[in-house]
Amino acid sequence: MAIEITSRNKDIPASMQDYARGKAAAIEKEYPKTSSVKVVLDLDRHLYGAHFTATVDGFQFDAEASDSDNLAKAIDEAADKTDRQIRKQLDKIGDNRK
Repeated sequence: MAIEITSRNKDIPASMQDYARGKAAAIEKEYPKTSSVKVVLDLDRHLYGAHFTATVDGFQFDAEASDSDNLAKAIDEAADKTDRQIRKQLDKIGDNRK
């Protein structure tokens, strides 16, 4: 399982990168068939953004969130969106296999 953290337009502090890595590791832990999680942290003007791309069981899930004040909040929102997308897709697959 590969977790890749990238920052654009500004150097993001190591503490925020570790926080994003922890959120990506939580996705990996909850869904064991995760092959990769890529996180892009961004500062565009005065708007922080986080973009998660997770590959689970052959499906790719993208989620993006932005916040004007807090990078951690943007990371949380993007990770939650990714989690909801994965859960919804796997529930659909599970319903069809019954």
